[in-house]
Amino acid sequence: MAQLREMTSGPSLPLILNFTFPLLLGNLLQQTYSLVDAAIVGRFLGIDAWHR
Repeated sequence: MAQLREMTSGPSLPLILNFTFPLLLGNLLQQTYSLVDAAIVGRFLGIDAWHR
């Protein structure tokens, strides 16, 4: 069951960090996926893809 978390009261720094870390992790994973995808596509298509 989901736990409710009050985001409008209490110390602000832990609230901001608890909100920010999942966003940063998601962005890092998305960028990693994009880099790996570009590397794989680049390896299989290569420079010859421009000349077809």
